[in-house]
Amino acid sequence: MSVVVRPALPDDLGRVGALTAHAYLADDLLAHDDDYLHELRDAARRADEATVLVAVEGDHVLGSITLAAPGSPFAEIAAPDEWELRMLAVDPAARGRGVGELLLRAAIESGLADGASAVILSTLPAMAAAQRMYARIGLHRVPSRDWSVEGYSMLVYSTAPPP
Repeated sequence: MSVVVRPALPDDLGRVGALTAHAYLADDLLAHDDDYLHELRDAARRADEATVLVAVEGDHVLGSITLAAPGSPFAEIAAPDEWELRMLAVDPAARGRGVGELLLRAAIESGLADGASAVILSTLPAMAAAQRMYARIGLHRVPSRDWSVEGYSMLVYSTAPPP
């Protein structure tokens, strides 16, 4: 069976929220009492206010990514002509199969097809494997746009080269 990337369906959203929180916890990116876990688990809100894509194999959700259009509450740092990627998560049991890259490429393609001048994302310095993937598929580091939120330093990547 092959992996398919598609928009999340209402029946997927509970699994998407649980998977996203599980992936962040499995990588020790958050403490079990971190308030951000509530946002990670709330895939229904993300689907209402942004686009949630899932990678599925049969009826099993392997991963997800959120694509925020300009003006979406999930577009934290995007310029008015950019789309922003958020909350890329792959089930730890499905890692190493290219699921994250499939999701990332599909989300970038979608944002650019909808008229974005660029698609951007923020990542934590500890997400080294993700950063290698971003570089491998041609995303550019934009240090001038790095930022901090609630004590976390965020590194910015973009489909557009830095000025």
